[in-house]
Amino acid sequence: MKKFIVNGQYNQLLMQNHFDVRKVLRAARLPENLFTREQIRLDEPEYYALMNAIDSQAPDKQTLINLATYDGIETFSAPILAAYCSENGLKCIERLSHYKQLIGPILYQISSENKEVTVTLRSLNDLQIDSKFFLASEFIFLINLLSKATEQKIQPLRITSTFTNFDPSYLEQLGVEPISSETNSIVFKEEDLELPFLTDNVGLREYLTPELNRRLSELDVDESFGAQVRSALVDLLPAGESSIDDVARKLSISKRTLQRKLKEEQTSFQKQINSVREMLAKSYLTNTSLSSDEIAYLLGYLEVNSFLRAFSIWTGMSVTDFRKKSLES
Repeated sequence: MKKFIVNGQYNQLLMQNHFDVRKVLRAARLPENLFTREQIRLDEPEYYALMNAIDSQAPDKQTLINLATYDGIETFSAPILAAYCSENGLKCIERLSHYKQLIGPILYQISSENKEVTVTLRSLNDLQIDSKFFLASEFIFLINLLSKATEQKIQPLRITSTFTNFDPSYLEQLGVEPISSETNSIVFKEEDLELPFLTDNVGLREYLTPELNRRLSELDVDESFGAQVRSALVDLLPAGESSIDDVARKLSISKRTLQRKLKEEQTSFQKQINSVREMLAKSYLTNTSLSSDEIAYLLGYLEVNSFLRAFSIWTGMSVTDFRKKSLES
């Protein structure tokens, strides 16, 4: 059965909301050192066990609501950030559908009929979704993300669910009572999903897309520690955090452990960050009209001259010559 890489920020998020993380992991029958590992991989039943344990160990239902709607949810992972920077709700859902398997064991199936858009949640492994909390939080997360990006209250028309008897606090967030069904789906007005996102950001989207596509292509291929470092850098660079300490904190390990792991793979942190920056810089210059200043910012450089010098070292060409050559080819 396929395993998924779980975002290490779950640990920090749970602690911020006053969970006893050790009790949560114990209740889920998962290793108590799970969140200290360099890479956190769970199969689908383990993932739902974790979600159910979070549900059972929460101080109250409001705490669970806070997890699904917390301030900054759009920056929880690169796929969510890419979706949040979309042109509108439909594009947002399409991007979530495309990258969903980088976040968890669920796929979005999207269909349109009679000016309504239905998003059906389906297990990637064709298993039954085995957590009411996970399902409710997934729907609440989506409603909250759409509402936040448009700055308008987005209300679903209908929700169907294999679960029944949702807590009143969930129903308040969902806006409608789920209908018992053999599928788990949420239906929106097409016009609501066509509302422009005030968070539309072409530059950031183009920055994230190449790396997210690479992650998809390497989902079952590259499990190296270097790949983890590169993935962490993609999440951190937009916020201007690109130091080895930033990456070590992101991966919940010490700086010394990070350096040792990379050395075991005969590489270094500088080689990894240069690799990510070079790949993305080439993509921007080939596929976008972003200026050198904008690219330097997106790659985490404080000064454009530092980026220009680095690019010349990587490629033996100036940014201007590289872009000109790309246009000619």
